[in-house]
Amino acid sequence: MQHPLVKKILHTREEISLRSQAMALDVDAYYKQQKVQDNTVLVVGILKGCVPFMSELLNHLKSECEIDYMVMSSYKGGVKANANPEIVLDISTNLKGRHVLLVEDIIDSGLTLDFVKKDFYHRGAADVKIITMIDKPANRQAKITADWFGFEVEDEFLIGFGLDYEERLRNLPYVAICDTSKLKTWKW
Repeated sequence: MQHPLVKKILHTREEISLRSQAMALDVDAYYKQQKVQDNTVLVVGILKGCVPFMSELLNHLKSECEIDYMVMSSYKGGVKANANPEIVLDISTNLKGRHVLLVEDIIDSGLTLDFVKKDFYHRGAADVKIITMIDKPANRQAKITADWFGFEVEDEFLIGFGLDYEERLRNLPYVAICDTSKLKTWKW
């Protein structure tokens, strides 16, 4: 059933699963070519939005990997990214010489991922790649691109499958355009 705040469903659970499977094949091929088997890939999810997509991706990924998470603050309760992302909860893994796969739900401004990628290289990562479920290049403020992305979308406010409005609606089983005209009067 469609949530009342949904204007339009863009990608169903099934579409996301199929696209995740295809991306996992590409990621596996890349890391096999890099001969990373002796140096396990470190998959780092940017919480909280990455959880559904990262779970789906990991179900299909064959590369041996370790998993870690970090929390970044970049939206501070709004719908537009803050220009100064901050690490709220850092990873616990030493990055020196590691091949890292950063997992995000969406790349919008790109400011958060640009910050994290530079920080990881500064800490000694050998390689940092980015995979995202949604790429939204229209609002890009940083010179950063995903190495792999599931779907490219226009400049719309999205909810579902990890994407939220003020921490809500992440659990919708699809990616949808939010009917923002209803938000001001919506009774939670």
